[in-house]
Amino acid sequence: MESLLAQTLRDFELIAVDDGSTDGSGALLDGFAAADPRVRLIRRPNTGIVGALNDGLAAARGEFVARMDADDIADARRLESQVAHLRARPECVALGSAVHLIDAAGARVERLGRPVHHRENEAALLRGDGGTLIHPAVCLRRAAVEAVGRYRPAAQYVEDLDLFLRLARVGSLGNLPETLLDYRVHFSSINFTRNQGRLATLDRVLHEARRARGLPLDAPRAADVSAWSDPVAHHRRWAVTALPLSGRRVALGHGLAACRLAPFSRESWRCLRYALTAPTRKPAA
Repeated sequence: MESLLAQTLRDFELIAVDDGSTDGSGALLDGFAAADPRVRLIRRPNTGIVGALNDGLAAARGEFVARMDADDIADARRLESQVAHLRARPECVALGSAVHLIDAAGARVERLGRPVHHRENEAALLRGDGGTLIHPAVCLRRAAVEAVGRYRPAAQYVEDLDLFLRLARVGSLGNLPETLLDYRVHFSSINFTRNQGRLATLDRVLHEARRARGLPLDAPRAADVSAWSDPVAHHRRWAVTALPLSGRRVALGHGLAACRLAPFSRESWRCLRYALTAPTRKPAA
């Protein structure tokens, strides 16, 4: 909330959807709404992300809708950069950006650049790679989202990929090369806990999208969803990639976590050794 209210673009409404929270979030939101007239609150029983997203869309009045989750942090230039791009390119209906991954403690552990051009993004989506556009980093053209029917409850857990595939048939998809969001990864999220159901839904959504485009229906799904949902793989990678972003202490923490989770893996110990001995270099500008 603080990162959004500090945006360089000042003219926007911030719709906060409280999806049946029980952890004190409601009181925090009340404080933000009392302090800033741009904040509008929606309170609803918990029904999952699709219902919350569609309720937020129904309340939105702007030409564009920027998505964000409660545990992420927006760069101060995010809205200004995305709105400028969308205004200059009316054919673009969904625009993401590069992101920094941050761990549960908020340390930057990896930078993810995303494909810039529509063709690359649509091809990745058709392979099942919903992360080609990072959902909480996306700014959407609201009229296009309404035209394709908003988010579909039948696509719960892959609702972003499903929406992007439908939007790709009415306009172009893109990503800005700038890093405009800190995207938090925590291992209790649905990306890690609901993969069995997600895979079945993903395959059905891909089948529908290929049929709508006249493409072969038996094309293989190339996206390795299981690799994304493996905490050990993340800790190993972050033991390497966090070193130039957040320093040795953070990298060592993830190397040690990989060794605790997979103590008999040589790869885990190699990553820990890298975090301990590799020189710290700042990432290229």
